[in-house]
Amino acid sequence: MKKRRSRKYKKIIIIFVTMLFVSLVAAVGLYKTGIYRFDFLKDVLKKVDFQMNTNELNIPQDALSFSVYDIEQEEFLLYEGDSQLPTVASLAKLFAIDYALGKVDLEDIVEVNQEVLELVPAGSSLANLYAGEYTVKQIVEAMLVPSGNDAAYALAYHIAKNELGEGYTATEYIDYFMTELNEYLIKAGYSKTNLYNDPSGASMQANSHLEDINRVALKLLNYDFVKECIGKSEFSIQTPQGEFTWKNTNEFLDENSPYYNENVKGMKTGTMASSYSLVVLYKKDGKAYLITCLAAPSNEGRYKAVQSAINTIIK
Repeated sequence: MKKRRSRKYKKIIIIFVTMLFVSLVAAVGLYKTGIYRFDFLKDVLKKVDFQMNTNELNIPQDALSFSVYDIEQEEFLLYEGDSQLPTVASLAKLFAIDYALGKVDLEDIVEVNQEVLELVPAGSSLANLYAGEYTVKQIVEAMLVPSGNDAAYALAYHIAKNELGEGYTATEYIDYFMTELNEYLIKAGYSKTNLYNDPSGASMQANSHLEDINRVALKLLNYDFVKECIGKSEFSIQTPQGEFTWKNTNEFLDENSPYYNENVKGMKTGTMASSYSLVVLYKKDGKAYLITCLAAPSNEGRYKAVQSAINTIIK
C-alpha cells in the first residue's frame, strides 16, 4: 500500500511540475508576443466588433456622402449624399497632384528648402522631409502614402517658382500656386471643389463633392506608380538625403489592424476635426471598385462604412 501511495504521490508531483513548467513557458511566450496584454485584448475585441457590425450601411448617419463605383462597368452601385459639400481635408492632395502632373515630369528634381517647410501648418500629417533634392515622383508618393503636408507644400512651391522665377517669398509662391490650382479646378470641371489657400487640405474652409472626388481618384489610378505606392502598408524611397520609409495612413492595408482587408489596394484618407473620409480601391474576383466615404463621424466609422458596403453591396 505504501509503495502504491508513494507512486501515486510521485505521479502527482510529476504532473504538477510538468504543468508548472508548461505554464511558465506559455507565460514567457505570451509576454514576448504581447498576447496577454490589454492592448492585444482590445485589438481582438475591436476586430470582433468590426466583423459583427459591418452588415448595414446607413447614409447620412454613417457618412455625409458615399458611393460605390464599378470601374469595369463604369456605373455606380450606390450614390448618396449628392447635396453635401463635406470638408475635403487631405483628399485635396489628389487635386493638387492631378494639377501638378500636367505641369512637371515625374523625374524633375524638386529642391525642398527650410523656408517652405516652415510654412507647413502645425499638427500636420508629415512625410518628414528634410531640405534637399527629391524627384517629383517621390514628392507625389510622399503626399499619397503618409499624406505628407510638407510634401504638398514642397510641390506647390516648386511649380510656382518654375513659373514665376526667383525673387518671391515662400508664402507668395504658395499663394500663386493656389490661385492657379483653383482656376484649374473650374476649367477641368471640378466645379464643386474649392481648396482655398492650402495645397495640403489643411484649410477648414476647403470642401469638395462626391462627384469631383471620384473623378480625380479614377484619373490618378491610371498612373502605375500611383497604384504601386498606395497599395502597400509601408513604402520606401531612396534620396540623396537617405532612405525614407512611410506608413500608409490607410488601415485596411495593415495586417495588424482590426480593419485589415486583403482585397483593398489602397487609395487615400482625409481627416479634419470630426470629419473622417476614405477613398478605397477594392479588387476581388477580377473586378475593381472605387468606394468613397466622405465625412464619417469617426476613424472607426469610415472603415465600418466601407466594409459594410463591401459586405452588402459588392459581396
